[in-house]
Amino acid sequence: MSSRDIHVVVVGISTAGVKISKALAALGKADYPNLHITMVDKNAYYFHAIGAPLAIVNPAYGKSILFPLKDLLQSYETDPQTPKHKFIHASLASVDKTSVVLSNGETLSFDYLVLATGAANKTPANIFESSVEKAQAQLYKVYENIKSATNILIIGGGAVGVEMAGEIASAYPGKPITLVHSADRLLPLHFKRGISNGAVYKLEKLGVKVVLNEKIDIPKDTMFDCTVRKLSFRGSSGAVYESDLQILATGTQLHTEYMETLESKYGATLREPNGAIKVMSTLQLADDRFQNIFVPGDVNNQPAGAKYAFIAAEQGQLVADNLITMIKGGFDKDKPVFKVALKEWSGKLMESIVVPIGRSMGVAQIFGIAMGKSAFPDILVRNVKSKDYFRSHAATSFS
Repeated sequence: MSSRDIHVVVVGISTAGVKISKALAALGKADYPNLHITMVDKNAYYFHAIGAPLAIVNPAYGKSILFPLKDLLQSYETDPQTPKHKFIHASLASVDKTSVVLSNGETLSFDYLVLATGAANKTPANIFESSVEKAQAQLYKVYENIKSATNILIIGGGAVGVEMAGEIASAYPGKPITLVHSADRLLPLHFKRGISNGAVYKLEKLGVKVVLNEKIDIPKDTMFDCTVRKLSFRGSSGAVYESDLQILATGTQLHTEYMETLESKYGATLREPNGAIKVMSTLQLADDRFQNIFVPGDVNNQPAGAKYAFIAAEQGQLVADNLITMIKGGFDKDKPVFKVALKEWSGKLMESIVVPIGRSMGVAQIFGIAMGKSAFPDILVRNVKSKDYFRSHAATSFS
């Protein structure tokens, strides 16, 4: 057992951040009584975003996928009266080599830092209220608006767009829904065409109009917040799409402005043009001067095919393992002689996917085998994902 004073800051408490925080807290409880973990997140809750397509048509389910963060590590405290770990409800303002500054003005020193700030989707794939109560209210408002809308346009045919179209069409048969996608097939392109064909077929069975090879011209000031308001968009074909509720599901946006201080101070280029943070295969920041900073999940510059919750969880586990190796090896105590090898990320892409299409259908690709139009993936998807979109699995992290 070591009495070393060790401070770890984890920014972003989602899929990867939760796994890392809990793994380190377990290490601290077992062997490092002076290991302190400070979790930081802009929200007071974890939003199980995988379940957003079901949450927008099922308000009871929507309430169940918001998990408060403040007590996440309580069970790992050796003395609850003098807790070692804490949660701070704030966002990240800037990063330095051994400290961060938060939006509330607080400065946190660290021996190890995890940047797991993720990427932001548009509403309703992401929720922007900071408290649990306000987030619940926002989700319920989205539900009411979708229920009352008479004509819905979904822009983007990745997994999120397809799942939302399917859930809405299943919940409200006959409601006009149009799904427009810029590519010649639905779902990520590194999956086989068969699941795209199956998705189109099954969406159309539910009454969804699917338009491929059409890029929508979106004015820059357009807000996508699931309010009911009539808008018209023109597609690259010249066609006009009118709707009174619009959902943008074309991908995520990175906000990594907090890296500017570190880059400027040390003359380093640590981000890609799109804001993604550069990492080594160990998921450490891609600069040997910052070996104590790790970047798992959507915010790093791994390929787009690695941007899934399952991959984020695996990257979180790898980072947790590497941090434990560094702590046990004494990196924070004696950096010049630290020579313990760390695990490396393979860079693999997601090989399997299950995509619900409404309450009873779906498509899947499992280990390279595409399952599209047949009834077999319907059964598979219902048993694997459709029931609760992995909500019960996520809940085990907060029990």
